[in-house]
Amino acid sequence: MSDTIANPSATEALVADERARSAERARRADSRRRLMQNAGVLIPFLIVLIAGLAAVPNFASSSNVTNMLVNAAILAIVGYGMTLVIAVRGIDLSVGSAQALAACVAAAAVNSMGPVVGALVGIAVGAALGLANGLLVTQLRVPGFVATLSTMSVFRGLVLLFTGGAPIMIASVGFKSVATAKVLGIPVPFLVAAALGVAAWFVLDRMRFGKHVVAVGGSPEAAVDTGISVNRVLLLAYLVAGATAGIGGVLLASQLGVVNGSVAAGLELQAIAIVVLGGTSMAGGRPRIVGTFIAALLLTMINSGLNLLNVPSFYQYVALGALLVFALSIDGAQRAAVRRMLEGRHS
Repeated sequence: MSDTIANPSATEALVADERARSAERARRADSRRRLMQNAGVLIPFLIVLIAGLAAVPNFASSSNVTNMLVNAAILAIVGYGMTLVIAVRGIDLSVGSAQALAACVAAAAVNSMGPVVGALVGIAVGAALGLANGLLVTQLRVPGFVATLSTMSVFRGLVLLFTGGAPIMIASVGFKSVATAKVLGIPVPFLVAAALGVAAWFVLDRMRFGKHVVAVGGSPEAAVDTGISVNRVLLLAYLVAGATAGIGGVLLASQLGVVNGSVAAGLELQAIAIVVLGGTSMAGGRPRIVGTFIAALLLTMINSGLNLLNVPSFYQYVALGALLVFALSIDGAQRAAVRRMLEGRHS
């Protein structure tokens, strides 16, 4: 009989020591992942900010800063919902079309029922579209990519049917002033985005639902074994994504003052880019709301700088594609680093 078998205390010590080493590897892997996530969005953010201030005319002008903050706010709000969906291993390609439909319905409702009711109707429309996506994924078992690729086309078609291909002009001066109103010099939409971001961070980082999101994103099978309703989490994720698209649509309608069936085209790629660049892995797991918010500011600064430099719009698509590739490469590097650390390749 070996010494470890003869001496149970020695065996327990070995087990405890191995557990301690495993915990230390996991802690170091998590620290390294967090460092790479923060660097992945903060370094490009600082580079673009400095370059914009140094080389782009009127980049720091009051009107341009206000415009950037409003645009970043609308993008960030949609990004919060996308963050949640991606964190549970889903995807929502319909957010642009959902936002367009919510914006157009909100505009019509504002003209007929007033600003408050119109805004609520727009948000409700977005939530209903998100619910439809969630039911397709959870009840009909359609993969998220396929489901939302289909509804992207359906929702955009509904926008064109609703508008008849004509723009909807908003008559309410009060509603249109929401996007330009300021509190202590800060645009109201930006304050709304910040408040929603804090609320989302608190729910996902401090409440049980956030733990369920991480569990489902980490391993749906293991989440089921622990008693978590995966379908409920998925349904809520898509519902929230639709609701945030609705909120963004209402703010977009206020900003533009006139909406049509082509608004928010390409929004889904921008939302995915800021989510991944913000540190939320496409493989699922912990959502990074703060990172999404910073990445929305980054992408908005890039677009604003290119516009001020009179760069043709198609180059903006090139910049977006390059940013998305960069974000995905950071995501892949993070996961590879975590795997190596957990396997104990780095002592």
